Amino acid sequence: MYITRILSPVVTLGPGKRLVIWTQGCSKYCPGCISPEMAVCSPENDIPVEDIIKIIENIYDQDGFDGITISGGDPLEQLEELRILLRELHRFTGDILVYTGYVWADFADSLSQEVREELLTHISVLVDGPYREEENYPELTMRGSANQKIYYFDESVREKYADYLKQGRTLENFFIDNTFLTIGIMDR
Repeated sequence: MYITRILSPVVTLGPGKRLVIWTQGCSKYCPGCISPEMAVCSPENDIPVEDIIKIIENIYDQDGFDGITISGGDPLEQLEELRILLRELHRFTGDILVYTGYVWADFADSLSQEVREELLTHISVLVDGPYREEENYPELTMRGSANQKIYYFDESVREKYADYLKQGRTLENFFIDNTFLTIGIMDR
């Protein structure tokens, strides 16, 4: 699976202390994209899902986390690997948030019933839709633009997310491997 980075703890991309996985590969090329460097897959970032799970196990054993966020790139563009990864992630948490530039209804219609049900079982919350820079409003917590929708596939997390959404947008800064990263949903 093409992965750009795995970072924990992150508190700006979902409620609680989270582990965040950024995938590589996105065919949408939305104008104003926050992470255009993740659009193209780099062979050196192709990591077997088993190795990704080992990395997550190490992080969980050392620091723990409350939830997992998967962003990108676009995770749904690596659907087979994502399905394998999602099955394993439930060992760590029942709160898995996935971001995609696809419109969920259209994407779900293209899937077999089995695959659609599997995604609905393993994804707690999904934020969908392409980024539209002209619809980026600061009051949108957890979404980059107003056209994006939040789906609760697991109702048990809705209240936790409702509380998080009241907090508004925040950003976090990290310095990793001589690189300065700002994490979160940015204003236009």
